Order: sequence, then C-alpha cells, then structure tokens
Amino acid sequence: MEEWGEGVRLVVLDSPYRLLAEPLLEYIEQVAAARQPNELITIVVPQFVPRHWWHNALHAQTAFMLRLALLFKPGIVITDVPYQAK
Repeated sequence: MEEWGEGVRLVVLDSPYRLLAEPLLEYIEQVAAARQPNELITIVVPQFVPRHWWHNALHAQTAFMLRLALLFKPGIVITDVPYQAK
C-alpha cells in the first residue's frame, strides 16, 4: 500500500487469471466491513473512450458491470476517469 496525493491510500490489487470484478468486490467488502460509520470509500474506475462511438460495442463492459454492482452499496462513491486511446 502506498500513499498518493494528500496521504490518501492507494491500493493496487493483483488479479490472477485476468479476473477484475470478483477480487475487487471481495476487497471492497473487506474494507467496507472495517470502516468507521461516517467513512466513505471512493472507487476510481477507468473508462475507455474509443475514437468512434460505434466502437463501444467492441470493448468489454467490465467497468459498467462494476459500477452496477456497487451502485446501491451505502458509503461507496464511484468515480469514472475517462481516457482515450490514441
């Protein structure tokens, strides 16, 4: 675990077998169980922005599914960070 920005914890999870959602959701559940009553958890999700709108159908929608899984979890904030491949 490292510190990022103003002392905010930055956690990078290794994921075997290219799994993303399952290990991440398990980790979020562990952190949520140990948090203080008024503490928020912020999840930063990268959002791939293709050059053309019709390319969206070609890319995996893992980030969308992750947002959907976390949508109604109390105390969890989801932040999308769009990036465009050049």
